[in-house]
Amino acid sequence: MPLALFLPANNHQTSYEDVFTYRVSACKTWSECFPTTVYAYFETAIHIAGCEVRARLFHLGQRRWRKIQTLGLSKQYGKKDSEVSQFLKKIFRLSLLPQAEVCDCFALEFLSNLPNDKRVEEFCGYLLENYIDADSTFPPPLLSECTASSLRTINACVLFHARFNAPLYSAHHKIFVLVSTLQKTQYETYIKMRSGTTRKFKKSATFKQGGLISSKFGQDRVNLISRIEFVSSVSYKFLPNTHL
Repeated sequence: MPLALFLPANNHQTSYEDVFTYRVSACKTWSECFPTTVYAYFETAIHIAGCEVRARLFHLGQRRWRKIQTLGLSKQYGKKDSEVSQFLKKIFRLSLLPQAEVCDCFALEFLSNLPNDKRVEEFCGYLLENYIDADSTFPPPLLSECTASSLRTINACVLFHARFNAPLYSAHHKIFVLVSTLQKTQYETYIKMRSGTTRKFKKSATFKQGGLISSKFGQDRVNLISRIEFVSSVSYKFLPNTHL
């Protein structure tokens, strides 16, 4: 899989448009690789830069978790038998529904069963304004993907950046240090590619997680379980990391 490393001058929309434009032209030389979807962080400039961009489930969960903390709901969230806790945990995985069903499910299954807590109402208003409504900042088409492989991550890129940034000790390093680090990374990659053909397989937990989504998704499509039962059954497998 080819790796492209971009060094934009800033995080403005025009910079991301230049990156996506170059990506399209560069991919024409790689017949085996032509990505059509970009998974990115929650940065508005990226999502309006004219490319099909999807949000990462991990960062979606973390953004919502931070809002829960801001509203003072973290203690309620941690109580397993709390009505508020069960409501908040179920609502985390609306993004696994088809795009057309997200708003309906939110209004019919969640808003109609709101716990008696003003903070929960404020949290739902935050979701509606930022993620649920068609005119929200990050509408359902950017978030929703109802498939068995909805483990949308960019872990490989994160791991690369962690190793790549390790030798770069300052925020404004000289260009020759950057070039040297790139060359070292390239040499190490070539050595690993030529030293063996073994590959790492996904952990069994990852397969089980994907199997659960596939099974529940199939049951939901043939009406063996209701929409809210589908969301409830998969939500507990994709809760945000509350220790970050």
